[in-house]
Amino acid sequence: MPRIGTAVGVGVLLVLGLVIAAVRPPWQIHPIVINLPTPKPQPMPTMQQATPNGTASMRPPAPAGPPPDLSWVKWVLLAIVIAAVLVLLAILLMRLAAVRQMYAARPDDDIEVADMALPDLPTLQQGAAKAEERLLAIGNPTDAIIAAWLALEEAADSSGVHRRPAQTPTEFTADVLGRTGVPTEPVQTLLGLYLRARFASHPPSDDDLTTARRCIRDLATAWKDFAEARTDAGSGS
Repeated sequence: MPRIGTAVGVGVLLVLGLVIAAVRPPWQIHPIVINLPTPKPQPMPTMQQATPNGTASMRPPAPAGPPPDLSWVKWVLLAIVIAAVLVLLAILLMRLAAVRQMYAARPDDDIEVADMALPDLPTLQQGAAKAEERLLAIGNPTDAIIAAWLALEEAADSSGVHRRPAQTPTEFTADVLGRTGVPTEPVQTLLGLYLRARFASHPPSDDDLTTARRCIRDLATAWKDFAEARTDAGSGS
């Protein structure tokens, strides 16, 4: 019986505990806050400077100045690059001058052989025929004389004679025409008419056009005679 009473008592206590737990508001747990001492701000260290009476005085350090200006560095680099380029160009020009001087001092055997070469007469004859055609086809005396001389330049360039580096196309053409043994008068007259048409302030006239045609015909006739003479000499041998 005592055990039964004890059990009943325990059960009653449990029921009462449950009722109280249901009626009472929910439990709240507040966190424990520990207030620690906060450190006090320390004053900035100051430099001690001696006063005139020998005692040290506390003064704040001088503020830092602005950063140094380095914009001049890029101009210095640019100047260095320009100087390097100029030096390279000077070296290149010196080498080119040395090479040119070397070639000028060296005898050129090819030029000597070319100086003794004779032009091909049929090629010059074709050039004279083309020059006369241009004189007749172009009405303007200036353009006609220039075109006729250029036809002779093309023929001289194809005649088998090599032009020297120092010769201009005009000098080379006059030289080739003179190698064939023709009289100098038609060559010099035709050359003078060409230079006048090319550079003079006064343009050539119709009479100049007639003179140019006469010179070209004289050259063509002389070359034809030379070609026939060579043919006869070759057949006779």
